[in-house]
Amino acid sequence: MSSVFSFQAVSDGIVMNFRKGSTFGSIKKAVALHTSEAANFFTGVNLYLNLSGLEFAIEQLEELIELVKGYNKVNKIYFTARKIKNDKKEESYSDAVIINRTLRSGQIVKHQANIVIVGDVNPGAEVVAGGDVIVFGKLRGVVHAGAGGSKTAQVAALDLNPTQLRIASLIARSPDDEMSSDSQAERAFIKENSIMVEKI
Repeated sequence: MSSVFSFQAVSDGIVMNFRKGSTFGSIKKAVALHTSEAANFFTGVNLYLNLSGLEFAIEQLEELIELVKGYNKVNKIYFTARKIKNDKKEESYSDAVIINRTLRSGQIVKHQANIVIVGDVNPGAEVVAGGDVIVFGKLRGVVHAGAGGSKTAQVAALDLNPTQLRIASLIARSPDDEMSSDSQAERAFIKENSIMVEKI
């Protein structure tokens, strides 16, 4: 169902972009599934439903609003018809894919811009992003931020201990004596051509 819509972070909320050519039936099914799996995902944020290129009857729009209300405590819901920008520089800073599940061994997620994961990244899983990687959970797998060569990319996690961490062309590994007793959110970034890690 993820091919039916994608999420994009904007300054005042999240835009839900529906794929051009999607039928109302496929959108209805995908949204219903996502609200059941991620009911609290948009708590306190504005949600924009981007219907650019799609035509729906008023009754269908009303039904879509009722479905979206399945996101608990969403701040405000708007309809919009924004055109998705094709400028690659703009995408690298504003476009993000949101993964609302734990990645298990053997699973790979790739995206040309930023990746946000609400869940853990288990050993054996791999995340590759053209921009930043943010994990709201434990990061234990392989992660590569700035895969297109961006040295300004960062990796952040509530518990940062990947088997391998790459930013642009630089590679770092976690120490063998991992300290899991006092985990704290950390971020990794490039400074003076080396990967640095600091607590958030």
